[in-house]
Amino acid sequence: MQRNKFLMAAATAAALITAGASAADAAPWNGYHRGPATVVRTERRVIVDHRVVFDTLRVHRVRYVGTPYFVRGHYVVKSFDRFNKPVFVEMKPYTGAYIGFIRL
Repeated sequence: MQRNKFLMAAATAAALITAGASAADAAPWNGYHRGPATVVRTERRVIVDHRVVFDTLRVHRVRYVGTPYFVRGHYVVKSFDRFNKPVFVEMKPYTGAYIGFIRL
C-alpha cells in the first residue's frame, strides 16, 4: 500500500513539473497581481472625414456628385472623371487614399 501511494505521488509530481515547465514560457508575469499578464488590444480605427476624401478627389481631377458611403470596407463616391463620364471612385476609409475607378 505504501509503495502504491509513493508511485502515485511520484507520477503526480512528474506530471506537475512537466506541465509547469512548459507553461513557464507561455505568458509573462505581471509584477502587481502575480498572475499572467494579459494584453488586451482594442484598436479603434478612425475613419477620415469627408473633406479629406473630397480633397483627394480634387487632386485626381475628379468631380464628385454625392457624399461618400461605406461599401465592403471602402468609401465609394459617385462622381465624374476628367472626361465627364460617370464613375464610382473607391477610397480607403482609414487613410483617405485613392484606390481607383469603377466605370459605369
